[in-house]
Amino acid sequence: MSLKRDSDTPSQIEQDAIDVLLWLNHNTGRELSYADIARGTGIPDGSRLRRVVPQARAAAHVLGHRLEQFMPSRDPQRRGARVTRFHKSGQGDEFGARDALLACRKAVAYMGDMHRACTFEANNPNSVEPEAFGQMAQAAEGCMKTVSGVESLGSKVLQAHGTMRRQAQRIADLEAQVAELTSRQPSASA
Repeated sequence: MSLKRDSDTPSQIEQDAIDVLLWLNHNTGRELSYADIARGTGIPDGSRLRRVVPQARAAAHVLGHRLEQFMPSRDPQRRGARVTRFHKSGQGDEFGARDALLACRKAVAYMGDMHRACTFEANNPNSVEPEAFGQMAQAAEGCMKTVSGVESLGSKVLQAHGTMRRQAQRIADLEAQVAELTSRQPSASA
């Protein structure tokens, strides 16, 4: 006798993904490891949580939000720790751009694998459908060229943003020095 699941009742993985998203909503912008998410949600840090996070990432995307890929932390206190960050729609920063560039690099790598496999099958005399695999290989090559171009543009944008941020900081420092000098002058002449 099998138990039928009510279609309105979420499965365990769906409920876990909902719990993760609700918890992430209260931790927007913070660097979070799997251990942090496990502590916050009560889901054990293991294979269950590793299956749930991609589901939560996909659900966040549908809602217009972003759950970044796990990357090494930039925080000196957490050196080497692999962390992710959650951003609500309309938020984000240059670290989000770093995440987007990482996704581009991964896409190019997967497209490279696809191109090699399809090219092999297109040239294989025993292939089921060499012509179709040849067309897929050409499509993969076109995608790689497009994504590679986008990636180089993204790197330029990121570098330009870093330069603008450094210049803005320098201007703020100079303005602070000018304000300090002007506040000292009246007292010196008095």
